[in-house]
Amino acid sequence: MKYLVFDIETRIDKGLVRAVYHPDEPLSDEEAYERVRQHLRQEYDSDFFPVPFHVPICVVLGRVSDDLRLSAVDTYSVAELSEAEVVRRFWAEVEAMDAKLVSFNGRGFDLPVLELQALRHGVAAPRYFNERYGLRYRYSDQQYDLHDFLTNAGAVRLRGGLDMLSKLIGLPGKTTVRGEQVEALWGAGETQAISRYCRRDVIQTYLLLLRVERMRGRVSQAQLEALWAAAAAWRAEL
Repeated sequence: MKYLVFDIETRIDKGLVRAVYHPDEPLSDEEAYERVRQHLRQEYDSDFFPVPFHVPICVVLGRVSDDLRLSAVDTYSVAELSEAEVVRRFWAEVEAMDAKLVSFNGRGFDLPVLELQALRHGVAAPRYFNERYGLRYRYSDQQYDLHDFLTNAGAVRLRGGLDMLSKLIGLPGKTTVRGEQVEALWGAGETQAISRYCRRDVIQTYLLLLRVERMRGRVSQAQLEALWAAAAAWRAEL
C-alpha cells in the first residue's frame, strides 16, 4: 500500500469575514477581521477562525512507496499558483491516487477546508465524495489521520499536537515558524517561508507515521531503523 502524506497552510478570507459578520457597517476587510479576532479571543480564549474562513495557500504532498520509503515531497503554493489552482491540484491528486491518505488532524481541519474550497471553486471530486466506503467514510481504512488514531478517535485530548509528538520521538517539531504566525507571514508576502514550514510538517508527519506503524507492530524494529536511516536527507531539512 502506498501513502500520500499531506498538510496545508491557510490564510483568513477577510472579505468573507466582513461579509458575514459586519455586512452593513462601513468597515474595511482588515477592520472587520480585527474586530472578529478580538471577539474570538474574548469569547473562546483563541483567535482561531472557523473552518469556512480558511483559504489554502500551500499544500504539500509527501509520496511514500509500498515499502514505506519517502520518495518525494511536492509543494503547491500561491508562490507559483493561484489559490484556486492550489485547491484543484490537491483534488486532482486525490482523485487519481492509488494510495492511503495520511495526515495529522486532516479529518478535523485540512479536509473540511479543502472540501469547502472545492465547493467555492466548482471542483469535482466524485471518487472522494461519492464512494460509499471511500476516503470520506468515517471509518475508511484509506484515510489514516494520525491525530485521530493517537487520540483514540477523540477520546483523549492531545495538547501540543504535532509539535509535541515530534519532540516526543526525538524530532525538532516547530522551530522558527508556528501555525499562528502563518497569517502574519502571508501579510508580509513570505510565501516561501510558509511553504518551508508546511514541508517540514509533512516530513515530520511521515516520520511519526513510521513510529506509529512500529507501535502497531506493522513494521519490525529493523525495518524502522532502516527506514529512519533512509530518511536522513529528509530529516536534514528539519
